[in-house]
Amino acid sequence: MARYKHIDTSPRFLAVDLQRQLLPGTFEHAMNHLIDKELDLTSFDVRFKNDLTGAAAYPPAMLLKVVLFA
Repeated sequence: MARYKHIDTSPRFLAVDLQRQLLPGTFEHAMNHLIDKELDLTSFDVRFKNDLTGAAAYPPAMLLKVVLFA
């Protein structure tokens, strides 16, 4: 089982609320919805062998969003 870092998108330390920036009807909103709700990214979990040892990895969904939004 892969261990991932927790990605906190709440606006505690940032002046920008990331969820409010994703306006419905925009490319960013559609991509965020597709990656979070429609794509099955569980095939990436078998490649990680950090369940007992090693550092926690970034979630594949987060990395895919970074690549596609860039």
